[in-house]
Amino acid sequence: MIFKRTLTVSAFVLISAACDETIIVTQHADATDPLEQAVAVIKPDALRAHVEFLADDLLEGRGNGTRGYDIAAKYVATQFALHGLEPAGDDGTYLQAMPMRSARLVEEGAEVTASIDGESIELVNGEDYVLGGNYNRTETDLTAEVIFVGFGVTAPDIGYDDYADVDVEGKIILVMSGAPASFPNNQRAYYSSGLVKAANAVKRGAIGYIGFFSPQDAKRVPWSRVVSHSVFPRMRWLDQDGEPANAFPELQASATFSLEGGRKLLVAADKTLEEIFELAAAGTPQSMPTGVTATIRYDSVLETISSPNVIAVAPGSDPALSSEYVIFTAHLDHMGIGVPKEGDDIYNGAYDNAAGVSILLEVARAFSSLPEAPARSLIFLVVAGEERGLLGSDFYANQSSSPVANIVANVNFDMPVMIFPFSDIIAFGAEHSSLANDVEAAARRFGFDIAEDPFPEEVIFIRSDQYSLVKKGIPAVFMVPGFGSSDPSYDGAALFREHLQTIYHSPQDDMNLPFFWDTGVRFTQANFVLGHEIANKPERPTWNEGDFFGDKFAPSR
Repeated sequence: MIFKRTLTVSAFVLISAACDETIIVTQHADATDPLEQAVAVIKPDALRAHVEFLADDLLEGRGNGTRGYDIAAKYVATQFALHGLEPAGDDGTYLQAMPMRSARLVEEGAEVTASIDGESIELVNGEDYVLGGNYNRTETDLTAEVIFVGFGVTAPDIGYDDYADVDVEGKIILVMSGAPASFPNNQRAYYSSGLVKAANAVKRGAIGYIGFFSPQDAKRVPWSRVVSHSVFPRMRWLDQDGEPANAFPELQASATFSLEGGRKLLVAADKTLEEIFELAAAGTPQSMPTGVTATIRYDSVLETISSPNVIAVAPGSDPALSSEYVIFTAHLDHMGIGVPKEGDDIYNGAYDNAAGVSILLEVARAFSSLPEAPARSLIFLVVAGEERGLLGSDFYANQSSSPVANIVANVNFDMPVMIFPFSDIIAFGAEHSSLANDVEAAARRFGFDIAEDPFPEEVIFIRSDQYSLVKKGIPAVFMVPGFGSSDPSYDGAALFREHLQTIYHSPQDDMNLPFFWDTGVRFTQANFVLGHEIANKPERPTWNEGDFFGDKFAPSR
């Protein structure tokens, strides 16, 4: 790979094409401009080719710990080698092995039973609740009193504590999904995290955890999807002692209940479920005994498996800045083979996230085409285990050999849904740091507006791999297509919501979906130019003063 220092970029102008989409052409373009030449390297056919291979049935959904995933990892490593990028995995390779514990539920005999004053509550497996494997033990058998603890949130920065008036020592807690809508968006995202809630429960002495769906989440996530996904094994990465990270062995048993299942457990409580939801909507902390004693009983098959992260580096050209890094991330795994839907049991993950990996590979190729490298070094990290809880990115961020302290920014790619010719971009995370101006400039250069987060209740910022790096104090941005359309015949919001309800995490996320590749090219180009700008700026990106995530995590750096 031969690099030369880049020149000033020519202005770009958006024009309409005589087809469904819009295209970008340069105005008074300088054909000798290295950055403009690199932008032109990114083409629709290349984006399509990566997705077609990664989402092919041959790879069987790229499940973690499977041969299909290993084929995908080899493909990505080969692409990095073709681009002349340096391997940054184990032993001079592009692959970083990540050992994981797989915990698969034994369905036979798995059950949750409950009673009030000795009278049984009828609970139906698959309707009222689902169970998953236990990371820490093969046999789970726990009986304890159930205590309702609202959202299970303790937020001293807001003066909110669901545990303020209750003792849960030695009890099973019953927890609503999400966090109070009255919280600012940043705090709502942070405190809705299952890991944060589990850690809080352990701190309070709870020994079991039952989560149930709030009305908002029940509308957002079909219960049928929860049931079909319960057949997949749960996973955690293993530390140097062979122990699963973030597994909370103090919580001896757990279960997930539907909205109606939660209602059954609260039938004898002092408040009705509707009253509980009214208090939740008002942001009122709450907790109370349920009068219920529950038994959670199931067996788990525990295995040690491995799937690698794929890592490459492009060294920077500035002696003063080349020890700093901009990291580009995307997850390679998907669900694998699961419950059939419409006669198909391969969860191909074309949009989630073969498309994101494709964009990362084309960004890497564009950088490799430059005559001279950017000032800072670049890391291209394609991770395993995202679908099992951001495992690969968390593993990378917590390895002593990873240069986390010298990473100045993260640009993440995850599920860029290009099912219509989108005209704007949602930039999750940009509002937290000085990256916002760079994001807006890169987007507008390629004809995109910046849109506000249309669904803050989804707390997207903590649900993709950038969050593993944010927790290390690294400013990050995760751009996705917005709802605006350059063709008014497409209702972007309706199409996207339909995708989430019917396609997301199903076997139908495959190459039969529409893909607007030309719009995807502009989106990829915008991400490339954004990364190029960050890598060449003399100053590092900074968290905004008073930002919740910056104040919480950046001091660790």
